[in-house]
Amino acid sequence: MGIAIGLVGIAYGVPRTDFPTLLGLYVLAFLSYLYLLSVQKKQALSPLILLSMALGLRVLLLGAWPELSDDFYRYIFDGQLLANGINPYLELPLTVCDSGLLPENPYWETLLDRMNSPAYFSLYPPLHQFFFWLAALPGENLFLNVLVLRATVLLAEGINLWLIQKLLFRWRMPSYRLSWYAFNPLVILELTGNLHFEGWVLTGLLFAVYAYDVQKPPWAGLSWAASIGLKLTPLLLAPVWIRFWGKHQFWKFTLVSVLVVLLLLSPIVIAGGAENFFQSFRLYQSKFEFNASLYYLIRAASGYFVDYNPIAYVGPALQGLAAIALLTMGLYQRTFTREALVSKMVWMYLVFFLLQTTIHPWYLIPAVGISVLTTNRIFVAWSGLVFLSYHVYARPEYTESMGMAATEYLLLAIVIVLTAYRHFASRRRLSSASSAKSESL
Repeated sequence: MGIAIGLVGIAYGVPRTDFPTLLGLYVLAFLSYLYLLSVQKKQALSPLILLSMALGLRVLLLGAWPELSDDFYRYIFDGQLLANGINPYLELPLTVCDSGLLPENPYWETLLDRMNSPAYFSLYPPLHQFFFWLAALPGENLFLNVLVLRATVLLAEGINLWLIQKLLFRWRMPSYRLSWYAFNPLVILELTGNLHFEGWVLTGLLFAVYAYDVQKPPWAGLSWAASIGLKLTPLLLAPVWIRFWGKHQFWKFTLVSVLVVLLLLSPIVIAGGAENFFQSFRLYQSKFEFNASLYYLIRAASGYFVDYNPIAYVGPALQGLAAIALLTMGLYQRTFTREALVSKMVWMYLVFFLLQTTIHPWYLIPAVGISVLTTNRIFVAWSGLVFLSYHVYARPEYTESMGMAATEYLLLAIVIVLTAYRHFASRRRLSSASSAKSESL
């Protein structure tokens, strides 16, 4: 009940500028979520009841307007461009509306006025654009456009809940673990409420993990590639896939995944929009900053040496460091079980996010979903802490409070240290037990 009250209050009743009330409602939802998890661990609900409750919470948000994010205006704008035969990789929102290619009416004015990036070319890959096009099919009606987007998000959520339950059953893990994802307030709020598509990214990753479990490399490659076709972020997992497949399976996986990625991204190149797409990507990496961790520390330290924002240099440098770290993590592996695969994925996501200049709350959702298959609860904890980043809407010109960011990441650091300590302590115990057994023989 507390989860429902908190989510409904946030989705329907509170403007995003009222951060104290939003935070209070989110704390209520998250504490209720943690209480439910503790109850579930002692007396688990049947999977059918659990799934029904989880979907019921999501249905509560069907009529809500996405207040905490304005990304959906760009989604619909891009979809309408496609519906009108205009390539979103070739036209800027600011200029296309003045070109005479689109009708002048309040609908288009609303989309343009409320989107957050009218001066940048679209950064959403073609498969993502397909969902935007679907949302545009009902015509120039924002309510129906939002309803179609929400229906596609709910479809992904239904698939994700089913896949997680199926994997838990196959791996003989407790069924209550599904609750870690099913009732997570951030997951429900950011996907069903705010219409982000990280749920579909998770769908691709879960299918890939399932295909790995049943040793179907082509299907794993197809699923992973589909997740990349939605968001480029899953590319960070490439090193771990390289390491976990056997020689012959690796080539099957690689061939399919490379071909599918090229196919899914080909519309950008064929239409001549590659330069614009990667221009927006580079701008994102070297200009935007929000809710960062290590980057903010570097920026603060650099203030003693330079009198300008160093993001143009630090952003790409951190990306390079992330690439090296992820390659090292992915290739260094001593055990090759399915549990080791998903565990490594979670840690790689963590390292990647800590080295980014921008971390929006919904970015965490694929890692939250994968972590259900492990004992790692870092992302579950972070899903509670990351809501602090929404304080920006209550501040002048959406400026961040470094105190809020410090609070979020100091608490997260404690969770990371405790989790890492338990992880390595467990490995030492297993190693000692194995050595003792060998000596006794």
